[in-house]
Amino acid sequence: MKKLFVTTLLCSLSMLAFCQGQFQKETAGSLNFVSGHVMQLAQAIPADKYSWTPEKGVRSIAEVCAHIISANYFFASKLGAKIPEGVKMETLEKDLKTKDAITAELKKSYDLVMGAIKNTPDASLATKVEFPFPGEYTNMSAILIVVGHSNEHLGQLIAYARMNKIAPPWSEGK
Repeated sequence: MKKLFVTTLLCSLSMLAFCQGQFQKETAGSLNFVSGHVMQLAQAIPADKYSWTPEKGVRSIAEVCAHIISANYFFASKLGAKIPEGVKMETLEKDLKTKDAITAELKKSYDLVMGAIKNTPDASLATKVEFPFPGEYTNMSAILIVVGHSNEHLGQLIAYARMNKIAPPWSEGK
């Protein structure tokens, strides 16, 4: 009986150790996949199309990318990451003017938020986080929202690209 108890205890402890950070690994992996598509699309869209908008009053391609960047930095900061030196959150969407500047900052913002997700301890996933919009949120909510947000705007960028006769690079030839 004693051997069974010790074996069960050791198996339980090893399972707990194995599962540490599993949520963070999986969501960072999902965000890595989506960010790869966003980055491929941002590179595939010609610089002269970055000011294109489907109609007046709707974000342009550049503004959608800048919005993603801003959100990535916002959620990363809520998870404890430090926003890079020189990034002005209040004017970020207006400060990024060229395709090169946008794609470079997009990469930095994804790297920062993925690092913040991976470094979120399991014990703090249920910690409450305050957002400027209604509702109760936790660190886990922040992680889920940033993944959903990127998926949402990937879809928007795909639609924008297709309206401009640009096929997403991962779907060409299919």
